[in-house]
Amino acid sequence: MRAFIGVVFLCMTLSALAQPGKVVDRIIGVVGNEIILQSDLESSILEMTEGKGSDDAAMRCQVYENLLYQKLLLNQSKLDSVEVSDGEVQSQVERRIEYFVQMFGSVEEFEKYYGKSSAQLKEEYFDLIKDQLLVQKMQETVTRNVKVTPADVLRYYQTVPKDSIPLISEQLEYSKIQIDPKVRDSEVNRIIHFLDSIRYNLVNGKSSMTLEAAKWSEDPGSKYKGGCYPLQRKGSFVPEYEAAVANTPEGSYSPVFASNYGYHFVKVVEKRGEFYESCHILMSPKIKAEDLDFARKRLEEIEPALKDSLSFPQAAVKFSTDENTKNQGGKVINPSTGGTRHDVGSLTSELNLVLMGMVPGDISDPILVTGDDSKQAYAIYRLDQRLAAHEANMKDDYDVFKQVAEARAKQAETDKWVRKRIATTYVKTDPEYTGCTMQFPWPENKP
Repeated sequence: MRAFIGVVFLCMTLSALAQPGKVVDRIIGVVGNEIILQSDLESSILEMTEGKGSDDAAMRCQVYENLLYQKLLLNQSKLDSVEVSDGEVQSQVERRIEYFVQMFGSVEEFEKYYGKSSAQLKEEYFDLIKDQLLVQKMQETVTRNVKVTPADVLRYYQTVPKDSIPLISEQLEYSKIQIDPKVRDSEVNRIIHFLDSIRYNLVNGKSSMTLEAAKWSEDPGSKYKGGCYPLQRKGSFVPEYEAAVANTPEGSYSPVFASNYGYHFVKVVEKRGEFYESCHILMSPKIKAEDLDFARKRLEEIEPALKDSLSFPQAAVKFSTDENTKNQGGKVINPSTGGTRHDVGSLTSELNLVLMGMVPGDISDPILVTGDDSKQAYAIYRLDQRLAAHEANMKDDYDVFKQVAEARAKQAETDKWVRKRIATTYVKTDPEYTGCTMQFPWPENKP
């Protein structure tokens, strides 16, 4: 059942996004102080079937039980005073809205479909996402003390039928040393002075935010909207931005300030309690071609030392500018598993091209790389290990079996917790679902 949790979380968000008037609502379940609406169920099913809907009784029962399970966790999270910060919530709201925008193809199509601005939708779904995060945190609390020992993993491995042992695709372990080109002080000063000149013209009425943002701002979310964001809850933007808003009176412009995104100045339109409306222009210093070339030459200078007096991990710690890898000797971690092995199929085609012809211990020539933030740098790679495709075994794939054994242990602990909480929590289910075959003993129709 837990396999459906991520899907139902998404469906709950889409349920809130559903246009009004499509479902006549009624309460179909009560768990403690939480209720389940008919619209929650219908919208979840609608989204899970990609808009086709379903009369499949088994599916309806499964989704219904998942909703009961979520409400049980949510109710308990509030009893136990589990907390999530507004910043956490806002971050998730932004991420999910971005997902929906991608589904529709553009912000304009997304807003057109729902008849509201993305800012309005973000505000409306703040509480919904907060509840979802509380559910997740409560679930983590239930299983946080579950650990498995090597003996537990071995016992699980011994229970797996021979024909059910998974096949592991080819995997690689690799390290890198990356040199990011340094932005010149003269370029930083140029950007600051240029933004100051724009700000001066705006303050003195010589131009407008609409014109200047469209012409110069590098923020795609506001560039063609006068640089503006409608009312936002505090915690929506990076701390530097919000500090500028806090220190700037309504109707005024902040000084130029720096953030991870570059350099900005802000115009504060309105402050209203926990909310504010603002406009800004964002620009970032540009890397010159010669600075990028300098990064490549720096790596070329390091390479002879790697063959002579310096180990790759030592060089990574000493020279690499990539904070994600330098302090672990350049080792690149797989974000999905937390381990150092990467399925060949999960690597980019460019990286595969670099590593495919290498044997363990080989070091590549400097390669131009582009990060998630679109910034370019140079890196050299070392292939640490190559594991051919094989049938999983305890020697080479202990972590694979550990993850499954731990998941099973957490499942057992969660099941025990659910049964205990059902017995001590007020639960009322709708008579329509009394015929459902469910995993847990939910009351059929408690008065």
